[in-house]
Amino acid sequence: MAFEVLLVAIIASFWVGALPFGYWAARLRGIDIRKVGSGNIGATNVFRVLGAKIGLTVLVLDALKGFLPTWLATRAGASDVEAILVGVAAILGHTFSPLVGFKGGKGVATGLGALLAAAPLTVAVAFPVWLVAFLITRWVSLGSVLAAASVPIAAYLFGHSLPAVGVLAAAAATVILKHRSNLWRILHGVEPKLQLRNSRPNLEQECLTLARTAVERMVLDGAKIEPDLSRLPTTLREPGSVFVALYQGEQLRGLMGSLQPQQHTRAHEIVYHATRAALLDPYHPPIDPAELPTLRYVVYLVESYEPLRSLDQVDPRCDGLLVEWRGRECVLAPPEPNRSPQEQIHYALTRVGAPRNERPIVYRVRLNRLG
Repeated sequence: MAFEVLLVAIIASFWVGALPFGYWAARLRGIDIRKVGSGNIGATNVFRVLGAKIGLTVLVLDALKGFLPTWLATRAGASDVEAILVGVAAILGHTFSPLVGFKGGKGVATGLGALLAAAPLTVAVAFPVWLVAFLITRWVSLGSVLAAASVPIAAYLFGHSLPAVGVLAAAAATVILKHRSNLWRILHGVEPKLQLRNSRPNLEQECLTLARTAVERMVLDGAKIEPDLSRLPTTLREPGSVFVALYQGEQLRGLMGSLQPQQHTRAHEIVYHATRAALLDPYHPPIDPAELPTLRYVVYLVESYEPLRSLDQVDPRCDGLLVEWRGRECVLAPPEPNRSPQEQIHYALTRVGAPRNERPIVYRVRLNRLG
């Protein structure tokens, strides 16, 4: 293939690969896929957020982005290394798409399509590797990393030229590098597993998942998630105030919330206060990434509150006590069946730093504890 023709094919393949089908599919349903789930525009995140039908459609379209340009190159007489270069251009277009701010997918589906056209025998090795890893662990990311690593090895064993093997090794390294955050989560036991059956988690599961995902995405990637309201229980789609607590064992590690809603839904309140509890609690240092696997999450939905008139009003099983001092310092003592109302107040006063002779305002807060 002439150099000029190859160059045009590579550029065209890059732009075909850059078409963000996952992003567009979610946008048609009013969702920015970059702000929900893992934040990735690829088929796996689309599958989780929008369901199997749309996820599989995006998977096929992403694979076609790699297959069609590479197949056309082979039909035009490209050598194995030239065809692979065209396929790698599609992978790079998908991974670093200019159409979504150079933050595209991870290149697995597009790479699969390119391999089917340029080096189909390598797929006979890579796909079983992916399938076995996925079936054993339910981690799509681990299967993708292992499959990517197997591709240059298979290409060498099947007799592809050394330059072609080198290009495939570089492409595999790019795919693995894009999965580095997944590998970190796997090592620390917090990588989500793909569930093939559609199930609607209950309120507690949804609240804790929101809190955990919000904290992990903010601590690891500095990114704020956007709750997918379409699949959440009605309670979380309505306005309401919440508190979010983070624990290490029985030790409180962070706590944030408010008596008045500050966001337009409870789901957004959970995201907002979970990230603040992780990073901005004035009584604890910010959460370090290494701490994420050790955290336990508790979400409190505020049902009602009123100024405390008598300790007889307090039920330690479901009531928290909030101390307001100097009109700005507010500290919640969470419900604790083994702690008396007097101990709750003392705990809150100690956290807020109020002197014993001060008379702060104390509220009884009726909470629905989840977690």
